[in-house]
Amino acid sequence: MSGQTHAPAALLANELFGGSRLSVARRAIAEAVRSLGGAFTAEELHEAVASSREGIGVATVYRAVAAMTAAGSLAPVGSRKGSTLYALCAGGDHHHHLVCTGCGTVVGIACPVDGSLMRSAEDAGYTVTAHEVTLYGLCAACTRARD
Repeated sequence: MSGQTHAPAALLANELFGGSRLSVARRAIAEAVRSLGGAFTAEELHEAVASSREGIGVATVYRAVAAMTAAGSLAPVGSRKGSTLYALCAGGDHHHHLVCTGCGTVVGIACPVDGSLMRSAEDAGYTVTAHEVTLYGLCAACTRARD
């Protein structure tokens, strides 16, 4: 036994929404987010929720995705067929993502923005207010399967 304790599902769902009110629909959406793993679209999230709980509309899912993104629990990590891909972000630290284009696995990586990049922006006359880095490629398993 690792000694690690697990919070109740309601607490975890509450954290995904930044502490805001949890309806039955939001609890179901939070469960679906955790079960999907990897990158997913809002449409895929709706399909996952609809398969386990009827009556949750696509607009409700989009509002939930917006709320979780605003809370920092989800991050946009690219697009698939014109729809934004989202990934679950663990912890509140600033990080970026590796996205496998084969299986959809998303891995968080440390923020690679360093002083030289910031100096380059300043030299060009920019005041950087935000940045985002997402790298796309094949994970080790997909690379092995391809070879």
